[in-house]
Order: sequence, then structure tokens, then C-alpha cells
Amino acid sequence: MKLKTALRIGRIGAALALLFLFLWMLFKTQTLLHLSLGTPFVLLAFSAVFIRCPHCRRYLHGVHGKYCPYCGKELDL
Repeated sequence: MKLKTALRIGRIGAALALLFLFLWMLFKTQTLLHLSLGTPFVLLAFSAVFIRCPHCRRYLHGVHGKYCPYCGKELDL
């Protein structure tokens, strides 16, 4: 998976987690509680697998800039 796509999916997942939390605060259902608590763990696992440099495959803690902080190659964002 391309890094740009993985970052986009991560942002959408974070927005969904916030939406589930907001909806849980309104409706107080068990399903929304489980979704709001489970989504961040799924996002952590997703980022550990897919948010990596396409060249050296090292985990990118935060994508800042256009170049990998480890190998220096362009990230194709």
C-alpha cells in the first residue's frame, strides 16, 4: 500500500473514532462504546504495519516533510 493512501486511511479512521465517541456521548449504547474504544487500537495496529518508508521499511513516527528521516529518500507524498 502506498504511504499516501495509508495516511489517508489513518486520518479517516481517526475521524471515525472521534465520531463514535461523540455518538456514544449522545446515545450511551454499548455498541458505540466498544467502537469508540476499539477503533484507536485498530488504528495503532494499522499504522504499525502500513506507515513505513517505502525504501527502508522503517516505521515513520510522524511524517514531517517529504523525505525519510532514516534513509533520506523521498517519500512520494
